[in-house]
Amino acid sequence: MPFCLKYILTPILFFTSIFVQAQGQQHIKIDSVNSAYDEQNPRLSPDGKRLYFTRSGHPQNVGGTRDRGDIWYADLKADGTWATAQNLGSVINHPGLNGVVGFSADGNTIYLLNYFDPEGPAGGTIRNGVSRSTFSNGQWSKPEKLKITYFANNSEYISASISADEKVLIMSLESFQTEGNEDLYVTFKQGDNWIQPRNLGSTINTFSEEWSPFLSADKSTLYFSSNGHGGEGSRDIYVSKRLDESWTNWTTPVNLGSDINSKGVELGYAIPTTGDMAFFSSTQNSEGFGDIFQYPLSGAEKTIQEIVLEPEPEVEEADPAPKEELETTPVSQKVMVVMTLQVLDKETGSPVDAQVRLSFAEETTEIDTREIESEDKKWIMSFEEGTRIMVNITADGYLNYNEEFVAESTAIVVDAEGNKVEGFQLTPNTVGTRIQIEKILFARGEAAFADTVQAQTRLQELVTLMKDNPEIAIRLEGHTDNQGNPVRLKELSQSRVDAVKQYLVEKGIAGSRIETVGLGGEKPIARNVNETGRSQNRRVEFIVIRN
Repeated sequence: MPFCLKYILTPILFFTSIFVQAQGQQHIKIDSVNSAYDEQNPRLSPDGKRLYFTRSGHPQNVGGTRDRGDIWYADLKADGTWATAQNLGSVINHPGLNGVVGFSADGNTIYLLNYFDPEGPAGGTIRNGVSRSTFSNGQWSKPEKLKITYFANNSEYISASISADEKVLIMSLESFQTEGNEDLYVTFKQGDNWIQPRNLGSTINTFSEEWSPFLSADKSTLYFSSNGHGGEGSRDIYVSKRLDESWTNWTTPVNLGSDINSKGVELGYAIPTTGDMAFFSSTQNSEGFGDIFQYPLSGAEKTIQEIVLEPEPEVEEADPAPKEELETTPVSQKVMVVMTLQVLDKETGSPVDAQVRLSFAEETTEIDTREIESEDKKWIMSFEEGTRIMVNITADGYLNYNEEFVAESTAIVVDAEGNKVEGFQLTPNTVGTRIQIEKILFARGEAAFADTVQAQTRLQELVTLMKDNPEIAIRLEGHTDNQGNPVRLKELSQSRVDAVKQYLVEKGIAGSRIETVGLGGEKPIARNVNETGRSQNRRVEFIVIRN
């Protein structure tokens, strides 16, 4: 994070194209940067020649596959494309969460999330905060923390943005004046120190989470991600204009809309000093969990400013149609959606030989892509609009794919014939793969399954996966809602994953292949304000740690 690794993803349905068309613009997924791991928090160097970002779960990270995120970078090549990404190294990165906050104008100072305190217990401790490193003699110096008066963050997550003049710092914290979860705070530099952070107020902050701030070069426009202002999906990017010098008076945040936001998670929206390209991360149409996208602005920034400052025009209601016209309007016929389907390797984009089962209404269709003669292995099917289709895909060397999607006539990606394109992207058995065990829910306050039959059905799928792939080992992570004592919640979540492990062992899976950890309510995937959200947070996930 600006950027937050606070969300966990379940397998979703991906589109085949790397472009998402939106009002004449194209979101461009940066293939050389993205991978099957989690990429977030893009930051471009002031000279525009190096793109920094955070990658989590990669075996080359300082903390290995369990690392919450190292800073990686990719250099701009002469042809305008980005080179293969490289880890920034152990001088900058530590085993905890790393991310770029911003730069000095000359690029020789870099501001970072968190820092390593060598005087902490156990030979050193990762501290929550913001640090700074300088570039000299061809290398970065060891990061040193910024001295922020009365800095306090009750969350293990932090994201931040520093102004171009290095005098204003916006941070996402859970601190003294927080509305609910993480809020946005501002602090100002005074001499060598920074004053006590100030909450930006209730226009910006909600009872939910406000993350990944980005402050414009003129310090008047703020971009941030939130799940508390409505939106397209689970986390959307918003923009607001500062109205005075109080830093608590802002225009009502405006959703950047479907040009940027999707049903997935969008984070880390940033506009470099060049101002012609925005960068952000999204889990929609991604290769792994989050991927980095770039978005040509081409005047869109001006449009966003006008939307923020000007009220919406009043829309005159159209005269109702004459009664006789309404009576003679023919009854609409069923709308059929023609779809082009394809199974792909998520990392390479190549067609995969797979067995596909599509279940919808009272029908079941099975497809063996090895029998499809075309090289791209595409096939066409039609469904009545609104039909829910459950797809199950198995293929050698890949995790089982299970997903439900809806046949809709409004398509984001279409082929040459105008058919909607759905690409089922299979995940290879790679270290760091994270999967939520769907519908393994627990009764509140208990380690017993809320629905034993349903739980056993889903756990049996994991048993099958483990038996079919005897070389893999997994880590089970247990999560609860936030209702209760945090210490007790961690104990409860540990009991729950131990219950899942016990089930797997009883079914013949060696205990040595299964690690467990209880995280309590630290990593929610939904709001805890009602039972629906809390029940989603009471879950178990598994991560491949050896293959």
